[in-house]
Amino acid sequence: MADVSKFIVNLEPMSRQNAISKLVSTNQQSQKHGLVLSERNALQIIDARNEALITTGRIELGFEIINKIIRMFCQSLYINQANYADTICELLAAFYYMKNETREQIGDDDLICIMRDSFDNRCFGSIELLIGRELEQLVAEIRSGRYYGRHDDSEEV
Repeated sequence: MADVSKFIVNLEPMSRQNAISKLVSTNQQSQKHGLVLSERNALQIIDARNEALITTGRIELGFEIINKIIRMFCQSLYINQANYADTICELLAAFYYMKNETREQIGDDDLICIMRDSFDNRCFGSIELLIGRELEQLVAEIRSGRYYGRHDDSEEV
């Protein structure tokens, strides 16, 4: 597994410092909600992303998913400065896990919107409920053919 992890991490076209700078630049939007990533937080998120990719056997060349998750979740009332970076790390792991579990039958933007809606409205900020109840229910719906897509297009990622 170590050889695979080096391969996945080395696919990143940007230098580590460039990646950190790119994540820190998300502060322009998140600081409106009282949330700011330090360089240390950005590195933590990059490492969590890489670990999630290794764990799920996925490959991602850019940071668009991190950016989308940050843009969507920085508005949540359940995220504060103290839990911001850790929550983003957990959401990334949940996202990549769900992409595998749903067998790519749901788009990235839809999945992120569903995660945010569930996180705020049914899980009240609980990652455990999000993963253990809401996302598992989504997997069951998709696998049984009962999932027909998102009906509310009012909130864009």
